Amino acid sequence: MALKKAEIIDLGEDEGYAAKIPGFAGLLAVGSSKKAVLSELETALDDWMSLALKRGLGLPAVVSSQKVRARAMVSA
Repeated sequence: MALKKAEIIDLGEDEGYAAKIPGFAGLLAVGSSKKAVLSELETALDDWMSLALKRGLGLPAVVSSQKVRARAMVSA
């Protein structure tokens, strides 16, 4: 689910792409294509989560915009 929240940044002509996932501090991947950067991001995310759990930091909540809207409607 976290990968679906990835933000891909075009670094410009011949520079490739960068990708990050909001809420995952310090997680960043780079690649020559969108496919490559998402593959790198998946690997980096696995490593990031393993390290966070090993250090007892827990994982950020990844909430879809539909769930946020549903919560807002229930709260109103």
